[in-house]
Amino acid sequence: MKYILSILLVLWGLYIAFVKLFFVGIHFPFLTVITIIAIILGIKKHIISGLISFISACLWMVLSAETIGFVIFFDLNNFERMLIGIIPFLLGSGLMFFVQTEIKRIDNLATKFLIVILCLLFGIGSYIYKPTTEEVNCWYYFNDDKTYNVLFAETPDRTFEVELSSDELKKQVKKEALQYKEQIGYYCPETKVRVITCFGKIKSAKIMSFRNSEINKVVNFDNPTKIPLEKVKGKLDILKPSLLRIWS
Repeated sequence: MKYILSILLVLWGLYIAFVKLFFVGIHFPFLTVITIIAIILGIKKHIISGLISFISACLWMVLSAETIGFVIFFDLNNFERMLIGIIPFLLGSGLMFFVQTEIKRIDNLATKFLIVILCLLFGIGSYIYKPTTEEVNCWYYFNDDKTYNVLFAETPDRTFEVELSSDELKKQVKKEALQYKEQIGYYCPETKVRVITCFGKIKSAKIMSFRNSEINKVVNFDNPTKIPLEKVKGKLDILKPSLLRIWS
C-alpha cells in the first residue's frame, strides 16, 4: 500500500503540473520529486527510505491543507479547487499510516493520527497571517491639493479608488510613470501591492512598485506607501490572492 499510495501521489503531482502548466508554483513538482526519491530508496531497501516517505507524506498533507484553506477563505464555491486539496490530503494521510520508520516514537497509530491532524491545522492555520503580492494597474490623478486620488483596476468592472497624500510617492510617480495625451493622469501598469490577509480578510496593503512598459523598467518605490483601507471605495477584494501559493 505504501508504494501504491506513493505512485498515486506522483501521478497526481504530474497531472496537476501538466494541467496547470506549472502556474500553481514549484511545490507540486518539488513534492513529486521527493516522492519519487522515496519510492526508489524503498525499492533499494535503503535505511532512510521510510523517513523520506514520512517527510513526503507530511509535506503533501500540509500543501493540501493549505489548498483546502485557500478555498475556504478565498474561493468557497470552487469545488474543483477543493478537490485539488482533498485528494492528495487523503493520499498523503493514507501513506502516513503505512510508512514504517526507524523512529519508534512515530510508528504507532495514535501518534500518526495526531500528525495528520497537526498537518491539517498547520496548513489551514497558515492563513492566520498570509503575505502575498498582487498585481493591478494604477492611475494617479494629481491636483494642487495635498491629497490625490489613485484608481486600482484588475478589469474595467473590478476597480477601487483611494485617496493618498504621500509627497514621495507623488514625486516618483511624476518622474517614472507613463502619460498619454488622450488620457488624464499618470499610468502605472503592473503595480505590485504587498497584501497581508488574516483568514481571508485584508488587514493591510502597501504599494511596492510598477513596471514602465515603454522602457521595460521596474520602478521600485523608495518607501512603500500604505493604502488606508478605511478610505477605499470600490472592490478591494481584487487584492485578495487569486492563485494558490504556499510558503510565500
